[in-house]
Amino acid sequence: MKNYILLALISVFTFTSCKKDDPVQEVDQEQLSTAKLIFTPVEKETKDGKTVYTPILDEEIHTINFEGPNYLPEVGAHLHLHVGETYKLELKTTDFAGRASEMTFLSRHENHQAFLIGADDTVLDFDYGDENNVGITAYITLKKAKDSFVLNYVMRHLRPNVKQNIKATDWNNANYTQFTGDNDLDLKFEAHFVEEEHEH
Repeated sequence: MKNYILLALISVFTFTSCKKDDPVQEVDQEQLSTAKLIFTPVEKETKDGKTVYTPILDEEIHTINFEGPNYLPEVGAHLHLHVGETYKLELKTTDFAGRASEMTFLSRHENHQAFLIGADDTVLDFDYGDENNVGITAYITLKKAKDSFVLNYVMRHLRPNVKQNIKATDWNNANYTQFTGDNDLDLKFEAHFVEEEHEH
C-alpha cells in the first residue's frame, strides 16, 4: 500500500513540475534608450539595370532624436524635405548603457522589419537599403508635395515565421499589425514635403 501511495505522489510531483517548467513563448524585446532617424540627400541613378545611391558632398543632413521610454521627438522637431530629391534614411539606437544597438535588428533579421506609415506610394518611393528588408537603412524619393503631416517609423518585432508573409511593398501598410508581433520602436514625427525653400 505504501508503494502505491509513493508512486502516486511521485506522479503528481512530476506532472506539476513539468507543467510549471513548460517554457512560455515571449517576444524578445530589444532594450533601447534612445533612437535617432537621419535623412541624408543622395544621388539616385540606374546603372546596368540596378538602382545605385551615391552620397552628395556638403548636403544638409536632417536628424530627429527620440528619448525612451515613450520615444517622443524633441519639442518643435519636424522634417522638411524637398520634392524630387532622394534621401538615405538611417536608424541609430542606443541601449541603456549608451552603446550603439541598431545592429541587433540586423542580426535578428528574421524577426524584424521596419514600416514607414503616413505617406503612400503616390507621395514617395521607398526602398529597403539593407539585406532581408529590415529597414535600419532605406532610401526614400519624394514624388509630390504634402502639407504638414505625421510620419510614423515602426520597427516591428515579429513572431516566428511571420516575416515570410511580408513583401517589400508592405513598407507603408497601415494594417501592419496583421503581421503578429510587437513594436520595438514606434516613432512619430511631423513632416512636410515642399517644392521649394520656404521660411520657418
